[in-house]
Amino acid sequence: MRKSAVHHGNTTGLITMEAERVNLIGNTLSDLAARTRELRGYL
Repeated sequence: MRKSAVHHGNTTGLITMEAERVNLIGNTLSDLAARTRELRGYL
């Protein structure tokens, strides 16, 4: 994972990349929450 943002001279691309990163984190957390619920069903 990239630790710093790539800057191509415009802030729109930077904001888009940060929004994509936030969405990725949110989707990952949502997936982990669903997997946790499923695993608790087996315990």
